[in-house]
Amino acid sequence: MPPLPCNGMGFLAHIFMIITNPDLLRPICDLVLLEEVEPIIKKLEIELEQSAKRGFPGVGLAAPQIGISKSIAIIRVGNIKLNLVNAKIIKQYYEFEFDGEGCLSFPGLYKKTNRFKEIVVESNLVEPHTFIATDFLAVVIQHETEHLNQILLMDK
Repeated sequence: MPPLPCNGMGFLAHIFMIITNPDLLRPICDLVLLEEVEPIIKKLEIELEQSAKRGFPGVGLAAPQIGISKSIAIIRVGNIKLNLVNAKIIKQYYEFEFDGEGCLSFPGLYKKTNRFKEIVVESNLVEPHTFIATDFLAVVIQHETEHLNQILLMDK
């Protein structure tokens, strides 16, 4: 067995990988406790950064995509840094067809999807607790919350 990768200082190097097997991407996600938020967000941020370095940039990542069965996702769109923790979409307005939706778990797959232009999100464990999202941000939130509810891009 080969040695575990180290970063030169004796610490284990980054070994998270985004899961691409659909059978492993459909766990039932447990609610997140407040003390679990920071370490899971750190893991998601590291993997999102590593994915970009590997040539697969993304704007969001959900915990099931890195093997964590918790209801938490991160979104990084431009200057917006949003963490979704136990969040639910409670209202949706103005359905439209979004062309070219992709997913880090399925590199190279892009689909036309039916999305909503405006959504209301509530029960977010972290700030903001309740908010309205529109346009591309709303599309990304819908995509990431579907990951938390066993719905994959390939199902659309």
